[in-house]
Amino acid sequence: MADWRAVVFWLPTAPHGLPELPAPALDPYLDAAARCFARHGVRHTTVQDVARELRVNRTTVYRQVGGIDQLLHLLFARDLHRLLAKVPGLVEQDRPGPERLVRLLCDLITAVREHAVIAKVLADEPEVIGPVLTDDLPGVLDRITSVVAPLLARAMDEGLIARRDPDLLAEWLVRIAVTVLMSPPAAPLDTFLAELLLPALTPRRSS
Repeated sequence: MADWRAVVFWLPTAPHGLPELPAPALDPYLDAAARCFARHGVRHTTVQDVARELRVNRTTVYRQVGGIDQLLHLLFARDLHRLLAKVPGLVEQDRPGPERLVRLLCDLITAVREHAVIAKVLADEPEVIGPVLTDDLPGVLDRITSVVAPLLARAMDEGLIARRDPDLLAEWLVRIAVTVLMSPPAAPLDTFLAELLLPALTPRRSS
């Protein structure tokens, strides 16, 4: 699972808008950057650190991917694209009803929190996350919603979950996930999510 866990932040000076999936040739640079971010923190990682991790000179890193802001942005884009590519298969695998959908959301949130870079930032550099919540999150929400909403609509058509506006429900689920990711509840995550989501997702049965 480690290859698709999303890195859900970047620095304030990073470019806005989610780029396309970076070329596979950039994976060694992004993997090295991720190891450095997890080790040193985002604000204490330099291009020289990434170059040293790769055993190349920093000019090569600049030429291939740019500076730290660009590395963060590309890493975010790569991992988010990978996550979104996995979601349809995860949903199709079980054709989830309300309980399974809650468990899937819980598993995804847990996986993201366990990502080494995110764990480092949440523990030591929470101020790094602010720009996403104010500037970049809306675009990310739109991208995720565009993938998740059709899956929810199909589940509704099959009677697996309650009939609701799939776009609003998708955005609602993503916003809940982001909120819980940033500030975990006191209750167990599955209990917390189930209390909120099961009544909204469970179809009404005809008497």
